[in-house]
Amino acid sequence: MKTLEELITNRRSIRKYKAEVPSQEWIESMIRCATFAPSPSNTQAVRFLRIRSENLKQTLYESLVSGRDRFLKALKDGGGPKRLKNWINTYYRYSQFMFDAPVLFAVGTLRSATGFSKKMFEAGLLETYERKDPDIALGLALKGFILKGEALGLGSCILTAPLVFMEEVEEIMGTEDLDIRCLITVGFSDETPVSIKRKSVEEVYQEI
Repeated sequence: MKTLEELITNRRSIRKYKAEVPSQEWIESMIRCATFAPSPSNTQAVRFLRIRSENLKQTLYESLVSGRDRFLKALKDGGGPKRLKNWINTYYRYSQFMFDAPVLFAVGTLRSATGFSKKMFEAGLLETYERKDPDIALGLALKGFILKGEALGLGSCILTAPLVFMEEVEEIMGTEDLDIRCLITVGFSDETPVSIKRKSVEEVYQEI
């Protein structure tokens, strides 16, 4: 059995999967681990939506393509730099694989969640509300989710680029009560990505 540190350090973002679909029991065990993440004011506002409908996937794909075309047209009309075109096409290609993954989730947070900062904003004591509270909770929940997957031998990949391309994704999915913050794929890995160089402890740690 791998140690926690091994699960963390060996994790890779997986974009190529075997055809086998993980069992419902395993998927639910990953979500169960996600539910134990701490959340501001114990709001527990994170929600996982498994996208099974092929019609919905097709609609999301069409939105992805439409977003790419919209950006490329705006770039062409505005005479922007070539590197932006490359970025658009690259992130579009990096997003396509999710529709072929064995399991695809959209993950979001309840808009009605009221952590301390939102309460202060609603009371007029803060000028802006930046949704930091639910986003922190979402990140912690995802960490539990993907590490449980790693322990089960499942790979995953968190995607945010598709949401840049897609317009009104909550409306497409019929989830207006949620802010969809990312998508995540899950399955048995069919690739072995190389290790990415990480910053050293000395580079990210200081005492003040």
